[in-house]
Amino acid sequence: MKPWLLSLSFLTLYGCGGGSGNDGAATPSPTPTPPATPASFEIQGATSILQGDSVDFAVAAPVNTRISDISWTVSGGISPLSSHTQVIGFDANSAGEYTISVDATLNNGQSLSDSITLTVSDSEQPQAILRLGHETSEGGRVSLRVDNNTLKDVTNITWEQLSGPAVADLAFDDGEFSYSVFFQAPRVTSDSIVEMRSTLFFSDGTTASDTAQVLVKDTPVDTDAYFVNTSNGIVETVTSHMQPYRPNSPYASALSSCVYNNLLTQSCNFATLPLLGQVTENPSIDDVLDRTYVSHPWMGDAFKSFLETSASSEDMLKLLRATTAVVISYEVRPSFYWAVTGAIYLDANNFWRTPQERDTLNTRPDYRSGFGNALNFSSFWRYVKAGEYYFPQPGLSAASRLSRTQEGVEAALTWLMYHELAHANDFFDYTTWGSLSASDSPLSFVNRNAQLSDGLDNALPLTSAQLHALADVRYGGDTATATQQSYTASQVANWFEEDGAVSFYSYYTRREDFATLVERFMMLYRLGVSSDVAVFSRDTINSLDYTVTWGQRNRVSDNNTLMRVDYAVSRVLPSLNVPLIQSQLPGPTLFPANSDWFETLVLGMGETNTPLIMSDGEKASLMEKHKLLESHQFQ
Repeated sequence: MKPWLLSLSFLTLYGCGGGSGNDGAATPSPTPTPPATPASFEIQGATSILQGDSVDFAVAAPVNTRISDISWTVSGGISPLSSHTQVIGFDANSAGEYTISVDATLNNGQSLSDSITLTVSDSEQPQAILRLGHETSEGGRVSLRVDNNTLKDVTNITWEQLSGPAVADLAFDDGEFSYSVFFQAPRVTSDSIVEMRSTLFFSDGTTASDTAQVLVKDTPVDTDAYFVNTSNGIVETVTSHMQPYRPNSPYASALSSCVYNNLLTQSCNFATLPLLGQVTENPSIDDVLDRTYVSHPWMGDAFKSFLETSASSEDMLKLLRATTAVVISYEVRPSFYWAVTGAIYLDANNFWRTPQERDTLNTRPDYRSGFGNALNFSSFWRYVKAGEYYFPQPGLSAASRLSRTQEGVEAALTWLMYHELAHANDFFDYTTWGSLSASDSPLSFVNRNAQLSDGLDNALPLTSAQLHALADVRYGGDTATATQQSYTASQVANWFEEDGAVSFYSYYTRREDFATLVERFMMLYRLGVSSDVAVFSRDTINSLDYTVTWGQRNRVSDNNTLMRVDYAVSRVLPSLNVPLIQSQLPGPTLFPANSDWFETLVLGMGETNTPLIMSDGEKASLMEKHKLLESHQFQ
């Protein structure tokens, strides 16, 4: 976001860190000059690999041109998930010969094609598999992951760039060695291919390596655009291979122009891209899909399945009326709502169903992951149902190559949708849709009008000044004072228990407070999913003890929160009789003193508490997910 957006740095971007920029003059890339002679190109990629290995193929546009349209075909029934980009990648699971073909159209109208033959051998299995070669915009965020395909112990991992424009500042996972590498694509003047290699060192003295290609696409970039981050002298961009999920949608052109690109410098008016609620009071799934903008078609497919099968679907269709678009991208992290465009932006990590879909995602951690490390406490949350973890979901490591059920997708997505759509309805509630002018824009409307969360904060405010300040440290990156570092987990728990928040994140902004109230209530009411919130000392977490200092289930039903929940939910979904529903929902339950986080999935009189059977490693992995959720909420 840019400095001239007035108060929008706090008003319009929720669940996301956003970006900061400067006031420098816009410098879009020049229009390419057509070549004097017919251009040609060729596929770059391996011609022989081992069965089970991951392979990628890339094509770069000839110098002074850009590829405006592209399609790939692979023989043998293989359908790569990125066939609309200049790089395809997939696992070759069967031996044999495969023909890889590409057809492309340049921006000067010239058509080009090429093909290559890949031989897959079944003589042995690959020991290291690096995934996944892909396309990125210059200045885009890149992640690659290597997997150990053996039963050997890994003692070290190295990463190196083999070719292409120099990549600066490689970043890695925490720990002795890293299975993932993260970097920002360099600026280029023509399409360029970066080749990376990862090498695994095993305890028996052997090594194994694999490579992957990342095509850095020369793309038009306006350094003054909303989604271009120019802080610290670095130009960070978003992907250029977004596309309307439905190409024939009446809003296809508006989606491409108005919601997520590297040239967007103003908020489009409602005549160009209206709120869904301006067009229809009873939207269908088709209406929503016409406004869905994706980086990969499979994401739209997964969203469609969610809307068709989820128990929350009716709620979602109503809540989506407050949006202009749904953006789902492999690089959005964390998810957020932005009133400048009126759209919600969803991390595609919540949508994947197969390991192949998961391979297409960017996994770079949110920059806020380290905020608040100096504090002496942590506050984690989770959703539980029927005595089991509901979200975050145990297991499902990337290396396990497991698929996720539709129920698993719903668990990952429903709470997030409730949260982001609560933001949207906070800014554009149902009373406003009929009065919006076609010449108005989301930004101009927001700058002139108060939000529902302002009313909540005025009528029923959160009162703990200490927790407000601590949230600025944990989520905003403020430096913790000596006094804040001295606060104990018990002190924090006492302040929290006596106030009216359902989550520690509620103290970050009044917008997050409002959205979290709606989210927790709707998950309990619509899906029968309970929410837990707990406070831990830093020593307990560091020692892998997981003893809870204080914890409570269904705080959304606590006497301190009931009126605040009613205020928020009744204004977002006015058809619900919130007080009546509240009287029928499960009440709050405190965790027993000195209880273990993993032994409290079942609480209440007459219930048998069956401890979760989980190894120390599995518990540690799940706690890492909790830490991610605490630091940036929406992974």
